[in-house]
Formats: sequence, structure tokens, C-alpha cells
Amino acid sequence: MERMNMQVAMVTSWRVRCGIARYTEELAAALQQLPECKVSIVPAGVQVWLEQRRPLGWWRERTYWKEAAEATRDADLVHIQFAPHFFGGLKPFRNLLPFFLKQLDKPTIVTVHEVDTTGSPLVRLIKVWVQKRLFRSKRISSLITLSSFAAEQLKKLGHERVTVIPMWVPKPRISLLPEEAKQKLGLTGRFVVTAFGFIVPRRGYEILLEALSSLPEETLLVFAGGPHPLDRTGYYAKLMSLISEHPLRCRIHVTGYLPEQDVDLWLAASDVVVAPFRYLSGSASLMRVLAHHKPIVASDLPPLRELAEQSGALILVPVGDANAFAEAISKLRHPEERRRYELAAQNFAELQTVQKVALMHFRLYETVLRDNFPADVLS
Repeated sequence: MERMNMQVAMVTSWRVRCGIARYTEELAAALQQLPECKVSIVPAGVQVWLEQRRPLGWWRERTYWKEAAEATRDADLVHIQFAPHFFGGLKPFRNLLPFFLKQLDKPTIVTVHEVDTTGSPLVRLIKVWVQKRLFRSKRISSLITLSSFAAEQLKKLGHERVTVIPMWVPKPRISLLPEEAKQKLGLTGRFVVTAFGFIVPRRGYEILLEALSSLPEETLLVFAGGPHPLDRTGYYAKLMSLISEHPLRCRIHVTGYLPEQDVDLWLAASDVVVAPFRYLSGSASLMRVLAHHKPIVASDLPPLRELAEQSGALILVPVGDANAFAEAISKLRHPEERRRYELAAQNFAELQTVQKVALMHFRLYETVLRDNFPADVLS
């Protein structure tokens, strides 16, 4: 069967401090390498508009989403990269995804990067109610999730048209041996334990402060990241306050937000990466860690269990258990203990490429277009 040429409009966060923006940049570049696929980027969402210094608010954002819809008119298919905050959050009637979908006139795919059912019983009830209604539009031909866990969450919310396409392991922009990276950072002789990603509540970083006293004296605990631009919880300030009062604060370093090349440098210098998540749907940041072939000590949560089974590079411990984190990290102090996990991460990285994932997307695009248009239209 002859393959079709297609034009995809990718509606996404773009060129801002956002993991999804980086995800889309790599995916779009790989899709563009396929001769039958052309991708046009439609930058949109609260973070994009803040960067553009455009005033926000429910009514103004409706206008911006109309503009975004107009930018998709020449496409064969629309692909939306979705996180709740892009569209206004999960307060009832505030999220503008349903409004945006009504403006579209092409088959649409939505990658759901986050399904959020956390909070008090009342908050969870409201979030479930909102998310049950977000993706009901007949315009949506398929939802995509990055994990089977997130797919099951969506199905429990009543959304059946879900395809799982896991994230790839990106290629590092620089590749250094740990000792080379440590020398560049002035960390020779240190046992570098790194927590990588935006400093937000779901990451549970305060547990690491408790675990630090049980770790070897040469340990340097690195928080490689800064506050998320849209986080309004005050978590970053609270964590900085705890660090300033910590008796071992001289063994803690906070990098702040890192440019791309510095991310790779700090990950290369790391001996162990820790991910004490309290909850999550998936984590692109851990795929960047695996790109550097690092062992990961992580919370035993369903999405991380899934990644552990796929990669063999994770050690899982109970959520919020500082002693269990300290014990698992300490076992990885010596290089020979880390080697098995490093090799597993390397093998996984070689198999899980962006080219493979882009082709999975392209095949879904083909299926959606064939289901929505007669064969003669696509010839």
C-alpha cells in the first residue's frame, strides 16, 4: 500500500522552560525526517503567552486559542500536546481544551502528558469530573499516553480511544565520563547523588534531606533544577528554607534552572540519580537520565514500575521512605555495584530511539487519516 503525504499541525508549548516543549522539539525533528510527513508548529498555552507578554484570563485566552485553531487550517491532522496548565488548569469550566477543539475542523490527536487525580477527596472529585469531560469531543480520533498506567487512568475516566507510545531516550548533547564531568565541576572525589527536574511538590524532595544524614560523608546531594514558572504552591521556597536550616547544608547544592549543555554536564557527573516522586503519570526527565546510563533510585509507583521493567535500570523503594532511599543509594556507592544498572540503561537507550517513536506516531497518523477520509482524497 502506498504511503500518504501528510501535513501535521503540532499545537504545543514551545521554546519556553518546559519539558513538553523540549519533548515536542525532538519529536517534530524526527517526524520531519520522514519523507511523507511535514510538521508545522503552532505555539500555544499559558506559558507561551506569558513569554510573549500577552495578558491572560479566560476571555483573552479564548481569543488566543481561536488564533491557534486558525493556524491549523492547512493541515491534514492536528496533534495537541496536552497538560492541564496549558489550557487553564482543572478548575470546573476553566480549562479551554473543549473550546479549542470546537474551533478545529481536522481529525485531532491529543497526547495527554498528565492525568491528575490527586488532592483531598473533594479536590479529587472535582478533578475527575473535569477530566471526564475534557476529551469527549468527537473531533478527537485518538488519545496518546506515554505509559500504560496513564492509559488505564484515562480509561477509568471513560476515554477508550487511547494509544500508548512511550517516550524515547534522547541523545545527550555532550558525552563525558563521570570523572571528566566531575573535574569540570570541581567535584573530584565526591559521591554525586542528583535529583533532576523542576522543583515542584510531586517530586517529594524533602525526603532526600532526611536521607542525607545516612549517606556517606563524601556525598554531595544535588538538586539539578529550579522552580517551575507556573508553580504557585510555594514549594520551592519551602525547600530552600529547609536546606538553609539543614545541619548538612554544606553537602547540598542547588543548581537553579540549567541550560541544556549544563544539564548534560551535571547528569554525566552524577553517580546515582534519585526520583522520590509522591505521584506522577510519567517523567521525561528520567529518560534524560537514562541517556547518560545512570542508575536511578525511585519511588515504587506504577509508571516507575513500568519503566523499571522496561529498562532494568531502576531500583524501586517505598514512597516517602527516607531510610529505604538512603539504603538503596548507599548500596550504589561503589562502581561495581552500579555497573549492572548502567549497562541496562545503555542497552535500553540504544533500543528506545526517537526515530522509533516518531515512526509509531506516523503510523497512528496514517490510521487516523484513513479512518476519516475516503481513499481517493488521500491519494
